[in-house]
Amino acid sequence: MFCFSTSINKRNLIYGVFDDDSNLINTVEEVREKGIEVFDCYTPFPVHHLDTAMGINRTRLTIAAFLCGTTGFCLGLLLQFYTMIFDWPMNIGGKPSDYHMLPSMVPVVFECTVLCTAYGLAFLFFFRNKMGHGVRPDILDLRQTDDHLLIAFDSDTMDQATKTELNAILTKNGVLSIHEYSGQYAIEGGAHA
Repeated sequence: MFCFSTSINKRNLIYGVFDDDSNLINTVEEVREKGIEVFDCYTPFPVHHLDTAMGINRTRLTIAAFLCGTTGFCLGLLLQFYTMIFDWPMNIGGKPSDYHMLPSMVPVVFECTVLCTAYGLAFLFFFRNKMGHGVRPDILDLRQTDDHLLIAFDSDTMDQATKTELNAILTKNGVLSIHEYSGQYAIEGGAHA
């Protein structure tokens, strides 16, 4: 079992706390224009167009759904062909026991397609987002689970001038406070706005 955060463990971060989603989006857009890389944003609710502002590419979830559905479709056909033609052929209501029975297979194949798509996407979601049992969530500040929004930057990749410019941008956009995070514990009384 994992018992650590996979993305913020052993990182030095600077994060700002906001109470308004429009201020967060304005900050993301402005720091990206200045060439400062955003590590991540943490919000307790969906913020529309935040992914676009951060430059996150469109998901390939549709491809995964198609592959899971195709797997379910093939498994459903294989199951019925094997049981009704090879393993235990039966004449039910005069239906033939060869490829002519395809119309009667539609309901089972449909259900297998839906089942494999749903379970496949659920497993892929948990795997891709590193949400397995025992993995600690990335919680920089307890307020991020309630009503505040956070924007985090990797401080190891910034020099002092960039940090000063970042503080100015955050302050201009209405940040409530600015904190430093090192490893598992936030530095109490870090750089406050």
